[in-house]
Amino acid sequence: MLKSYYEILNVSPNASKNEIKSQFKKMAKMYHPDVNSSLEAEQIFKEVNKAAQILLDDEKRKSYDALRAVNKNTYKKTYTTSNASKYTFSDIFKKKNSKNKKEQEPKKPINGDDITVNVEIDYTEALLGTQRSVNISRCTICPKCDGKKFANGQKCQYCDGLGEKILNKKITVKIPKGLKNGAKLRIKGEGQEGRFGGENGNLYVIVNIEKNDEFKIKDGIVHSEVQISPYMAILGGNVNVSTLWGEATIKIPPLTKSYQSFKLIDVGILNEKTNKKGEQIVKIIIQIPNEITPQEIQLYERLRELNLGKKNAKSFNNKN
Repeated sequence: MLKSYYEILNVSPNASKNEIKSQFKKMAKMYHPDVNSSLEAEQIFKEVNKAAQILLDDEKRKSYDALRAVNKNTYKKTYTTSNASKYTFSDIFKKKNSKNKKEQEPKKPINGDDITVNVEIDYTEALLGTQRSVNISRCTICPKCDGKKFANGQKCQYCDGLGEKILNKKITVKIPKGLKNGAKLRIKGEGQEGRFGGENGNLYVIVNIEKNDEFKIKDGIVHSEVQISPYMAILGGNVNVSTLWGEATIKIPPLTKSYQSFKLIDVGILNEKTNKKGEQIVKIIIQIPNEITPQEIQLYERLRELNLGKKNAKSFNNKN
């Protein structure tokens, strides 16, 4: 059976405003969240506060009394102020003592949850190692109300009465070299906060490596390719190539053939024991252009004629 507002405040239906105010103050001192942090006390305080708001307003109390008269079967109990005090306050003190005992008992530690984030790195960073800054959101007990949801007799403005606050934190994560795609790093204690002495959760960082076709690693040596034009292959020249540490220049000698390889020193993977960089092998690919101008066609035809002339001359000399 639901309690009436008079029963909640432990006053008679004929109680004066002063009696209601006095009773409300007594009960508020016992159940206000600032002095009693139990969930049951919080619920009782809400009911007491609502009952006082209705009964201390003349119009609202008049409407409420009229409704009670119609639904008298719902509210059968009536009390005098003295009788209500004798029974109810003894019962309240018993409950309060029981709650205090429970609150004094140590609460079971609760460990915080883990947090997982993803980071993206390129292939070179995966080979050499790098670092990333990650932002995490951590739920923590409100430092203003200490998780009680109320401060100075009213709802905590800092956490909006939630008792908890979301705090953002930036963490720098060191990513070691040589990781494979999808590797998971653990940063101990940087997850959600533990409660009642429980341990903080962990932060897990999943490393995603961008696909790369520029470098390949075999037996600790870096391999790559570079394209050159036909005229550079014949005449020679300089070409820039990418390395793990930036660009380097290769001198292409005349009459270089396709798939010929060149070795670069001190641009490969760093050996931490010797503090020296390894080698990189660069393979030459002669690139045929997709489009060609009429003038270039004429030049190539002239080269073909010259080449045929050489072959004919060689054949003639062999016969003689």
